[in-house]
Amino acid sequence: MLGKLLKQELKIQGKTVSVMYGALIAATLLTMAVYFIGSLAGDRVLGTVFVAVCALYGMTLVVTVVVNFISLCFHFYQSMYSAQGYLTHTLPVKTTQILHAKVAVAFGYMCLTGILSAVSSMMIALAVDGLSISELFGVIAKAVRDTSQELGVPGVLFVLFFLLLFLLGFLNGLLLFFAGSSIGQLFHRSKGAYGIAATIGLYYASQIVSLAVIFFGYLLYEELSGSFSDPAPWVMGGASLLLLCWAAVYYTICRVIVKKHLNLE
Repeated sequence: MLGKLLKQELKIQGKTVSVMYGALIAATLLTMAVYFIGSLAGDRVLGTVFVAVCALYGMTLVVTVVVNFISLCFHFYQSMYSAQGYLTHTLPVKTTQILHAKVAVAFGYMCLTGILSAVSSMMIALAVDGLSISELFGVIAKAVRDTSQELGVPGVLFVLFFLLLFLLGFLNGLLLFFAGSSIGQLFHRSKGAYGIAATIGLYYASQIVSLAVIFFGYLLYEELSGSFSDPAPWVMGGASLLLLCWAAVYYTICRVIVKKHLNLE
C-alpha cells in the first residue's frame, strides 16, 4: 500500500510541477533559438529581442521554483489538514508513513526543480559563450579548485558540502512550512492563518537561535584558535550540522502533531 501511496503522490503533486517544467524548457529553447538566429542574422533588432527574451527566461526560472515550492506546500496542507485530509487518513497505512511519503515526494520534486534550473542555465551559458560541455566543466572545476584552495579544504569535500547545502536548503524550506501548517492545526479557528503565522514565527526563531549559535561558535573559535590552524572544515561541518538539526526539529513537530494532535478542518 505504501508503494501505491508514493505513486499517487508522485502523480498528484506532479501535475503542477510538470507544467512549470514545460514552461521552463520552452523558455530555455526560445532563448537559445533567438540567440542563434540573432547571431546568424547579425540584426540589432533581434539583439534587442534577445535581451527581452532573456528577461522573460529569468522570470520563468524564478516563477518555476517559487510556484513549484508553493504548490507542493499547498498540496501538503490540503491533503493532510483540510477536508481532503479525512480521505487521506482513512488509507490503510500508518500516519507517519503518509507523512514520510509526502515529504519524500515533495523533496524529490524540489531537488528535480533545482537540477533542471541548473541544467537550463548551463545550456544557455553554453550557447551564449560558445563553450563546449568539456570547456564549461573545466571552468567550473577551476573555480572549485581555486575556492577550495583558498579555504584550505579538499575539492571533493567542498563539492560535497555545496551539494549538502543544496539538499538541506530545500528540505528545510519544505519542512519549515509543513511544521508551521501542523502547528496551525492546534487552533480551532483560522487554522490556515495561524499556520502561516507559525511558519513565520518558526523562521524568525530559527534565525535568532542560529545567529546565537554562530556567535558562541565564534567566541569558542577565538578561545581555541591555537588548537587548529584551519577553521574552514569546522565552519562547513557546523553549518551542515545546524541545518540538519533544524530539519530534525521541523520534522519532529510535524510527526508529533500528526500522530497525537491531528485536528482536521
